[in-house]
Amino acid sequence: MINENQVISIVAQALEVEPNLVTIDTKSSDIPEWDSLGHLAILSKISEEIGDQYNESQELASSSSVREIFNCLNK
Repeated sequence: MINENQVISIVAQALEVEPNLVTIDTKSSDIPEWDSLGHLAILSKISEEIGDQYNESQELASSSSVREIFNCLNK
């Protein structure tokens, strides 16, 4: 199980933004860096940090908020 702060940290690192700019309620539209390439960076960082078991998750691939990512990782 991964906690909210870990997901926030992963997203911030992947997008190369300050961690204080990312919350559990952050949506992709809130951060200019969260475009299609940014989303790939997030997926790559998730794989790097917690493993490849989520690589085939269509729901994770289409997530558009930190909360959606958190929920996908905690199913």
